[in-house]
Amino acid sequence: MMAQRPPLTALVQGSDGKFYGTTSGGFGTVFQITTDRALTILYAFQGGNDGAGPSGLAQGSDGDFYGTTSAGGTNNVGTVFQTSTNGGLTSLHSFTGIDGEQPSAALLRSSDGDFYGTTSGGGAHANQFGQGGTVFQISTNAVFTSLYSFTGGDDGYGPNGLAQGSDGSFYGTTFSGGSNSVGTVFEINTNGQLTTLYAFGTVTNASGGALDGANPQAALVQGSDGNFYGTTAYDGVGYAGTVFRLAMVPEFQPLTLTNGRLSLSWSTEAGGVYQLQYNSDLSSGNWVNLGSAATASGTTLSTTDSITNGPQRFYRLLLAP
Repeated sequence: MMAQRPPLTALVQGSDGKFYGTTSGGFGTVFQITTDRALTILYAFQGGNDGAGPSGLAQGSDGDFYGTTSAGGTNNVGTVFQTSTNGGLTSLHSFTGIDGEQPSAALLRSSDGDFYGTTSGGGAHANQFGQGGTVFQISTNAVFTSLYSFTGGDDGYGPNGLAQGSDGSFYGTTFSGGSNSVGTVFEINTNGQLTTLYAFGTVTNASGGALDGANPQAALVQGSDGNFYGTTAYDGVGYAGTVFRLAMVPEFQPLTLTNGRLSLSWSTEAGGVYQLQYNSDLSSGNWVNLGSAATASGTTLSTTDSITNGPQRFYRLLLAP
């Protein structure tokens, strides 16, 4: 058997208990390996319309595996493919450049059954060097939707893959761009609405080094505490990268007032313990609990407060550590 070039992405365990992965060298391969070290090459890319340089795998509900290639395809800027556990490959989409180019991260299978991914370059707003990137959605029957094209401004450029939060939204990082030009953390929903949550390089030392890190190159993971964790490739105190936590802060939803009763609701993470408090004078620091602490079982909590003929009130939320 000809030796394979290095695998650069994580293995994924299939529903059959075997492990599946890709190799990067040459045009690349898809392989299967068992715990007793029996390895099978399922597909060897040819570098043509089938693509080249696979970037990892995700298993669909149909048992097949889905992935991307960073090159090849009809426009030589990457593809999305499907392969079965018996080998063989179907090219589902060839990127054009306008809808993205050079996907370099594994797809994410969402709770809706579709796959979501990123391209590291291209898109509708890519500059002359191809710097930009996109977020896209694709179904198992090859319905492709480009959800967002990065501009290279405060939204960053060069996204690194996605994680789906317990709230159903997707979270990711960009390698560069943002308000400090060293990357961002973002949130995007299935309608393509993107919010920049954090710009790296916000905390710096006297020489301008980013103490909070710079240039993340990997996807995020959501911890059991509801927060997101990730890494940066550069900077930090020792200039060798960082491990960071992004705390998810609850947000109030629009309030409604009916017959002197104010209805309040706020976003939550399942399992989080929230205490709502009120205060009539922000200069006093005299915050009073409104009801008892509540444990969230879903994405929102709500309560009401009677304010008939009462003084003005300010509200805040405390999240138990």
